[in-house]
Amino acid sequence: MNTVTILGLNRVSNPKPNRGGSTVLAYFDCEANGLSLQGCALVRTPKNGLTVWPPKLEGPESVRRAISFVDSSLRHALMMHAREAYRALGGVDAEWIGTSIPMPPRQGVVMGEEFADR
Repeated sequence: MNTVTILGLNRVSNPKPNRGGSTVLAYFDCEANGLSLQGCALVRTPKNGLTVWPPKLEGPESVRRAISFVDSSLRHALMMHAREAYRALGGVDAEWIGTSIPMPPRQGVVMGEEFADR
C-alpha cells in the first residue's frame, strides 16, 4: 500500500499541450512512501488520460526528469491524490476522468494541512 500526502498544488491557469500533445494541468508537492517530491506535474495525456510526471532536477540537465516511477501503483496513487486536490481547488480540465465509471468517495485520503480547512 502506498502512502501519499499532497502538500500543495498550483493549477496552471491556461493549460496548453506541448509538442508531444501532453498538457500540464497543475504542479504539486507531495510525500510518497517516505520521499518528499517537489514539483511533480499532473498531466493530461494526448489520449485524454491522466498521469503524473516526477519533478525535474535543477541544472544544465533540467530538461530531463532524473527521477522515474518504477512502481505503477505508486504513480496511480499519486495521480488519484493529485486529481482530488486539483478538483478540490476548482480544477475542471480533468472532469472527464472517472465519468464513465462512477467513482465512490475514497477512504483514507490524507491531505496536507493546507487543504484541511477547505
